Amino acid sequence: MPSVVYEQIKASRPLPSPTGIALQILELARRKDSTIEQITRVVESDPATASRLLKLINSPLAGMPRQIASVQRAVALLGVRTTTSLALGFSLVADHRHGQCVAFDYEMFWSDAVGRAAAARHIADRVKNFAPDEAFTCGLLSQIGCLAFATAFPEKYAAMLQAADTDEPQKLATIERTTFNIDRYELTAEMMGDWHIPAIFREAARAQGLPDQANLEPGSRTLIFAKILHLSGVVARILTHPTIYRDMLSALVFEANQLGISPHIYHDVFDAISEEWRQVAGIFSVRTRRVPSLAEMYSLAQERQGALTQQTDTGGLGPQGAAHAARG
Repeated sequence: MPSVVYEQIKASRPLPSPTGIALQILELARRKDSTIEQITRVVESDPATASRLLKLINSPLAGMPRQIASVQRAVALLGVRTTTSLALGFSLVADHRHGQCVAFDYEMFWSDAVGRAAAARHIADRVKNFAPDEAFTCGLLSQIGCLAFATAFPEKYAAMLQAADTDEPQKLATIERTTFNIDRYELTAEMMGDWHIPAIFREAARAQGLPDQANLEPGSRTLIFAKILHLSGVVARILTHPTIYRDMLSALVFEANQLGISPHIYHDVFDAISEEWRQVAGIFSVRTRRVPSLAEMYSLAQERQGALTQQTDTGGLGPQGAAHAARG
């Protein structure tokens, strides 16, 4: 049942929502008597959606043995649920590339979202409890609450972001609860409910900030998927953040171990995610950047930590300044 706060926001404020073709597909997917053929006809009526769907299924991430030229075949292979979620994602990206919230980086938001999607797909493939395609689409939508705040409260959210002076998700979520009586995770879960995303994924999105502190049954599929989303966020932060620090990489290793993915395996997984991030971002027309391999990042982070330590040891003067000071 939707929360009172969410119902109040929805009744009085604009929220990100599917339009056009995505809305038609979403409405068809809600009906039990809908067919693949009906959904295919709707997809085919919009060249942009059809093109992106075909690009996605023919990309290396889908792993198809041969090229798929038919939209109907693509929809059949992806399934109604995945097709619907992808159409929803395409629609949201197209309609919310810009906005009125001056402190909200819309391009970075979508770059992060695609990074989460790619990470969730690869992690789910390793964990084996979930369909990778479903994990991809849930990863893509897993922070939609942030976009909702920027859309519904552009001035107030901008002021909050500027005053917060942090990009740490959990700290921002705490400030959001104080400011709006709801945070990004709760708002995401509520919106997913409106879009008929299955309950297991909605509740995992709600718990993704601190999965182990959520009131979820130990070992449950919901808790496992919440941890997948949490780890996906750690990965996306590394992909999109201009400077990588050792504590970010330590968090990556720790969270991966929580899901049974050992560090030596995760090097290959991370590099595959990074490559997929760039490929999928091209399909969504979202910006990315070149990301070093995980091994290179460890080396760079170690060098940076060493430089910071040396600067601290010399009173912030650096080696040359320290030598000058010592000479008096």
